[in-house]
Amino acid sequence: SEKNVYPKSCLWGYGVLILLFLMGITAGCSSSRAPESDKLYSSGEEPQESVMAKSPSVQPEAPSNQPSVSAAQSIPNSPYSPADREVVLRYAEKGEGDSANLDQALKLVRRAERLSSAERMMEDYLILSAHYWFKGDTNQVVQYANQGVMSKSDNPRVKAHMFIYLGYTYESKSPAMAGSYFNQAAQIDPIFYKGHYESGRILFLGRKYSESRAPLKKALNLNPESADVYGMLGQMLYGMDQYEEAAESLEKALAMSPQTHWIHLELGNIYFYGLKKREEGGRYYQQAVSKSGSDPAAHFGLALYYRYKNEYKKAAEHLKKATTLDYKNLRYKRELEDMNSEKHEIAKGIQKYQQAIAKNPGDPGPVTQLGRFYQRWGKFEQAEEQYKKAVQLASIVKIPEPPVANPDSDPPAEPPVKEPSKVPEYANHLGWFYLNDKKYAQAEKAFKTALKVDPKYTEAQFGLGKVYENLKQYDLAASYYDKTVALDPKHEAAQERLTDLKQSKKLMPVGEVIKTPKKKTGKKSVMKVRK
Repeated sequence: SEKNVYPKSCLWGYGVLILLFLMGITAGCSSSRAPESDKLYSSGEEPQESVMAKSPSVQPEAPSNQPSVSAAQSIPNSPYSPADREVVLRYAEKGEGDSANLDQALKLVRRAERLSSAERMMEDYLILSAHYWFKGDTNQVVQYANQGVMSKSDNPRVKAHMFIYLGYTYESKSPAMAGSYFNQAAQIDPIFYKGHYESGRILFLGRKYSESRAPLKKALNLNPESADVYGMLGQMLYGMDQYEEAAESLEKALAMSPQTHWIHLELGNIYFYGLKKREEGGRYYQQAVSKSGSDPAAHFGLALYYRYKNEYKKAAEHLKKATTLDYKNLRYKRELEDMNSEKHEIAKGIQKYQQAIAKNPGDPGPVTQLGRFYQRWGKFEQAEEQYKKAVQLASIVKIPEPPVANPDSDPPAEPPVKEPSKVPEYANHLGWFYLNDKKYAQAEKAFKTALKVDPKYTEAQFGLGKVYENLKQYDLAASYYDKTVALDPKHEAAQERLTDLKQSKKLMPVGEVIKTPKKKTGKKSVMKVRK
């Protein structure tokens, strides 16, 4: 009987211990569970009373950088509603610019902050990454983006956005890595313009202009109403020296977003430097400054315009403003110092050349030197005036006075000989001035003036080739490069341009002309080309 009693007492003892253990666990779990009223809310369902509302140190209207609820108070995650997901996507793309949905987006930010990392979905990480990106807290963006790319989502647009934000976090350290993430975003959701746009943008920043064209064009096709895409495409075209196309693209961006100052600034650069339409460039610079007086680049551009206009006082004011806004940029300080020396040098140089002109007013040489002097300092209108004056002076035919006959000498005096015309030389100077200033019609006229006097003047032949190449009349350009090389086989620049044109396949294929016999109908013979 003792054998029977022992096992029973042991089992009873073990049973009591197990029961006490289970009671302890139950008590512990109940003490750590969040109250039922503290469940997370979805779109439009905010709880009446929550732990956040009770806590005096945490306000629901002001999201903190730290999670609002401790790990012990974490709440089971609830799926995003379709409306919430749309809010997340709009916020990820537009940030606080989407004012209609901003309040709900910030609620979702706070919602995501309250979750533990194990409970968050990709939507949670996306809205947190976007939120701190717009706030400028890159450390938080790095943390959330790296975690978010490993989480799950059944929405390709959300996943594409997450890869875009992950690309943002790598952009400053490794543009190549950032580009790979942007490319992944484009592959995950091919009909979403953002992945293509960011892929093109990172290539543009790396000065890979030709490579950036395809993704930017793709982004434009997917979103033809985006000012950002038109703006980036315009900058890419400007980088490729396609100034007219760049201006056209940026003008479209400006029509969509007239208050965006950087679009005015880029148009100012294109017109001032690229198209050489400096008055228009100046107007865009003025608009850029009026839209954003805190951008040093806008003040710098306007300062260059005023310097071009010889309005040194205004130029100095904007250069000083640019230096104040960005004191680390030594270019602004150097420009101010250079402008101050310019005023002194110009006054000194003008006096020097004007004295030379006064000594020999009929000599085009000092006049051309004065033109070069003005051109060096960017005074293009004054330079043009001097170059044109030199051509006029060179056009005057000068016949030297006949030698005085010596009555004691038997041979008759030699007849006077005309001096060689200097028109080709000075017309060529004028032509290259116009060519550098993108005034192709005037350059063509000047070079032809030189060749009318001397058809073998090689620099004018080469200049015409450059004019026609810029006008995209490649066959005509090649013919003048051919003439230049024929006249001067050692002309390396003409040989190089001719070779480049042939390799670029821009020239029309040479055809064989076949003349059909005249028919009895009386119609003229027909010319056909057989390739």
